[in-house]
Amino acid sequence: MKTLRKIGKVLLIVLIAVLAIPVLLLVGVILLLLSPIPVGVRFRYHGEVSLRLIVAFFHKQLLPKKPLTRKQLAKAEAKKAAKKAKKEKKAAQKAEQEKKRKAHRLIAQPEPETPTPKKPLRDKLEGLIPWAKLGVRFVGEFFHRRLCVRRLNIRVALANGDPAKLALSTGRAWEILGIAVPILEQGFKNKERRLDVYPDFTAKKTDVDAELQIRLLLGGLFWMVLRYGLRALKIFLSGKFKKNKTRPAPTEPAAPAQAS
Repeated sequence: MKTLRKIGKVLLIVLIAVLAIPVLLLVGVILLLLSPIPVGVRFRYHGEVSLRLIVAFFHKQLLPKKPLTRKQLAKAEAKKAAKKAKKEKKAAQKAEQEKKRKAHRLIAQPEPETPTPKKPLRDKLEGLIPWAKLGVRFVGEFFHRRLCVRRLNIRVALANGDPAKLALSTGRAWEILGIAVPILEQGFKNKERRLDVYPDFTAKKTDVDAELQIRLLLGGLFWMVLRYGLRALKIFLSGKFKKNKTRPAPTEPAAPAQAS
């Protein structure tokens, strides 16, 4: 009987491997074909916010949203009503279950609850340190190597009724730009950048025109997700192994002493 079980386990493992290998190869081929496709976002502000998603040669307007047609409005209202009815039904079921639990508690005798020892704050923080390091490395590599700022154009025309205050505001704006430009050059790949701040003595209000376009390749994103996903799995498994290793073994109750 044991030999049959062993043979069954081996056959099951072989069957899973045979089915998994073609699936993994297909996923690998799909990722390889998608890897050179660029994905980006274009942000524009000139009186109103404009946001556009760019995938290769396809553009999708996200903001401002186009006005819905009558058919789309009716569909959205019907979806909202169905969602509200589902939420009310779920709340009624939850109230009924809570009522049954209360009735059961009145009938059954409550068992004494054993207080669970709280984990000290120091141990919790020590467990979060590897995850924090991994997150910082992921963000640093993503912004420094993978993300590309293709276009950054900012034009600000400052306006103020007092010429002295306007000159002071212009100087402060250029001081802020002097701090931000080295950070942009060191942290991102920059293609096109134009920053201009100037005083406008004839304007009644400050005019801002900003455009930002960022891009990354799907292949680099897939590679980062795979690499850091394996690192996250390693941290998770090491934490689980450490918990199981430090968990104390259950102690058996001592047998009562026999009277002589």
